Amino acid sequence: MRNNSKHRRGFTILELIIYIVIFGIIGTLGAAVFSFATKSKIYIGELTEVQLNETQALSRIVNQVHAATKINSAGAALSLAMSSSTNNPTVFSLSNGAILMQQGSGAAAAITPSSIIISNLSFTSITNPSPSTTSVQISITAGYNNNGVIDSNTTYTLRTTAVPL
Repeated sequence: MRNNSKHRRGFTILELIIYIVIFGIIGTLGAAVFSFATKSKIYIGELTEVQLNETQALSRIVNQVHAATKINSAGAALSLAMSSSTNNPTVFSLSNGAILMQQGSGAAAAITPSSIIISNLSFTSITNPSPSTTSVQISITAGYNNNGVIDSNTTYTLRTTAVPL
């Protein structure tokens, strides 16, 4: 006698198609999440680098203003009178996306790395009532250097005021 009951083994073609579609959707979503996480990590790293280097440059300028005896001039560049003849004058300026510092007759040197581009550096002289000395407002705008172009998503501006002590 023949047994009419068939034991089914394996999957039907319809079940296989459904499983493939489900795993495809899960894989696509996983890849999208991974891509978003990777892009976010890169963006946060670039923005952190801009903020850190810009803060260090601003701190260096403020420290030099505090060490100065007076502010000679402020505008596109900042010239500070220093008590040491080797550092007099100390000048900060912007050139090719970098902040330069020149002390005395020495060569100007960049105080910002090439990984960021400084798009704006301005100094505004503020006359204070006597007996205070003149102070200077410093404004710096920078962004991440993306192959010679500022990445607009990483643009960051810092502004402070300093006075010679």
